Amino acid sequence: MKMIIIGLVVGLGLGGGAFFFMKSQQPAPVADAPRAAALEGSEEGPNEEGAADALGEGDGPQDEGGIYELEPFIVNLADTAKVRYLKITIKLDLVRSKHSEDLNKRLPQIRDTLLLLLSSKEFAAIRTVEGKMELRDEILQRVNAIFRSNKVKMAYFTDFVTQ
Repeated sequence: MKMIIIGLVVGLGLGGGAFFFMKSQQPAPVADAPRAAALEGSEEGPNEEGAADALGEGDGPQDEGGIYELEPFIVNLADTAKVRYLKITIKLDLVRSKHSEDLNKRLPQIRDTLLLLLSSKEFAAIRTVEGKMELRDEILQRVNAIFRSNKVKMAYFTDFVTQ
């Protein structure tokens, strides 16, 4: 009886190990259609910058962007009946990781634009989920407007406190 149990455990262990080994040996997925079409249309070939720029990819296939964290904002809200505050921390999801250098260069403009936007909001407009989503879209638009291109693909709130 012991030999059967030991044999089953060893057999299952070997079978599981073989399964994971085989899964790790699968070929890489085929390139997606837009990338393949852009590469075929390029006369320079697949390694040229022209094809990458046509796809919006200048840093190669490995560059998946990155997260840029802004310092927290503390602003007075535009409510006139009662003094209200907003403390918010925003993280920006970049299209390419190299854009973090551009954001560093324009940080005073970004903070100024966002301070003006945040302080123009009333509590009633940002207390709902829809209001927060609208604010996130406005932040995204304003930051990308500074660069006149889409360097930021999403804004995330990691801290959102009103009082």
